[in-house]
Amino acid sequence: MHNNWKIVGENLNSFFGTVSERCQSILSLSYKYLPQYLRACFLYVGGFSKDMEIDVSKLIRLWIAEQFIKVRSNKRLEVVAEEYLQELIDRSLILVGKQRANGRMKTCKIHDLLRQLCIREAQTDNGLNVINGDFAKAIYYSMQHSSRITRTFIPMPYFRLVFPKRIFSIVSELKLLKVLDVLSIECEFSCVIPELVHLRYVAARIEKALSLAKLRNLQTIILQSLEETELKHPVDIWTMSEIRHVDIGLPLYISNPLDAENHSNGEHPLFLNNLHTLYLHYSPFVEEIITRSPNLKKLKITDRSEHPIFDSLSLLHDLETLQIATFDPMIFSGDIFPPNLKKLKLSYTRLPWEVVNLLANLPSLEVLKGNDAFKGTNWRLDEDVVFRKLKHLKIVAGDLQRWEAGSDNFPMLEQLILHQLRDLEEIPESIGDIMTLKFIQINCCGSGVDTSATKIQEEQQSLENYELQVQITPMKSNIFCYFEVYSKGSTFSQQPDLARATTPVAWNSWDKKPLRNRETVKVPLVRRVIEVSRRASKLLKRTLMGFGKDRPM
Repeated sequence: MHNNWKIVGENLNSFFGTVSERCQSILSLSYKYLPQYLRACFLYVGGFSKDMEIDVSKLIRLWIAEQFIKVRSNKRLEVVAEEYLQELIDRSLILVGKQRANGRMKTCKIHDLLRQLCIREAQTDNGLNVINGDFAKAIYYSMQHSSRITRTFIPMPYFRLVFPKRIFSIVSELKLLKVLDVLSIECEFSCVIPELVHLRYVAARIEKALSLAKLRNLQTIILQSLEETELKHPVDIWTMSEIRHVDIGLPLYISNPLDAENHSNGEHPLFLNNLHTLYLHYSPFVEEIITRSPNLKKLKITDRSEHPIFDSLSLLHDLETLQIATFDPMIFSGDIFPPNLKKLKLSYTRLPWEVVNLLANLPSLEVLKGNDAFKGTNWRLDEDVVFRKLKHLKIVAGDLQRWEAGSDNFPMLEQLILHQLRDLEEIPESIGDIMTLKFIQINCCGSGVDTSATKIQEEQQSLENYELQVQITPMKSNIFCYFEVYSKGSTFSQQPDLARATTPVAWNSWDKKPLRNRETVKVPLVRRVIEVSRRASKLLKRTLMGFGKDRPM
């Protein structure tokens, strides 16, 4: 009997092995029939981790940095790259992952069999070296012996746990690098980056002043300072004519372009005409920087104090995505925004609802998000206020109590998301009559909002409309309800009114420290949770740094 089962097992292994081989053979044909311009892009995706959701915007920046994308019909390289990606999706070689609020692709992924094909074909062409992260010595040896030809260095998540101190010495030997993405590694790279003169893409952490004068080909720069550093040096980008994407995190900031012009004898004004994406975190030179970046497509501004930036915003005719976060109330009219704006996210701006209504004049606006961004207890939309193309509306926190609107105010709305509006009485009943509405999400709002959302869904189902999905999270735990508002893109030192407020407190049993009561934001608890998490992270980091070292006798 044992021998019979052994024979069956061998036959099954043979059968499944044959099936796998046939699958690989068919997939290989799919690759061989790919146009030449798509092959490198496809193989590149195989370098990412198994089952990983790949950020599409990042993938496109990497493709451009690798010079895989060629000019097509005078289109921007980013547009051509999106076309390449769509061609791979149409051929079922790349899978669509998550989608953005406006329906565009946010992430993509690749089937494991196709990933294996990518790795096999790339290794055949000596184009990709996927290193097993299980053995630190193997990684170090492999990287040492590929330093002459390596053009891209992107450690996957497991690499952070394998002797991170060695990464510095590894990267310093990769003289021909075009892409360096080590942002996930908490190591210092400011001494290495200036010497890698072929870099086109860099994402790293630094703790010293950084000179980028030699990096003339740089297209993407993403820099963050190491935790607890007091670095306050400016980053000079004004001689980089090829720069396309800039994200400089606190406490770093982009240098004053006026100083750069004076340094160059002021012969010509310095403009970054290729810059399309810019993230400004508390820059003291916001207006000057925006004025010299005329072709921006995406702009994110985080600011503690009011700067005269609004006149310069109106000059950005190509701007499609704008995010503004400020911790001082801003006073401005609704007509300062660029006319081609498609996505607008505001945080802590405290705009009156009358000004919000003026945003309906933006003819291309598809996404509107407000995070504690609007003030006033009554939002009334008259018949002449029409958000003609708005598909996604998200409102988080605020003092809104009464919302008066009709289906004609939002004729194209697909998604309505309301979070932490505990004073809001209800959702306008006529919102349910919007023909395009597909999804309503209610999170930690009052019972009247929950009831009205359920009623809208029931009425639509009675009309045989089963496409409308309603998701409700009742207001049970204030901790989780308020955590979203004050944890994304902000620190508690930037919420002075909340931090200093004197209100009744309750006691929390797990740490015996006072909490604010139900009527106030649970800032102390959330702060302590974050502090505990940071301490645990530091302890783990120190443990890993010492892993493998000889213990003192």
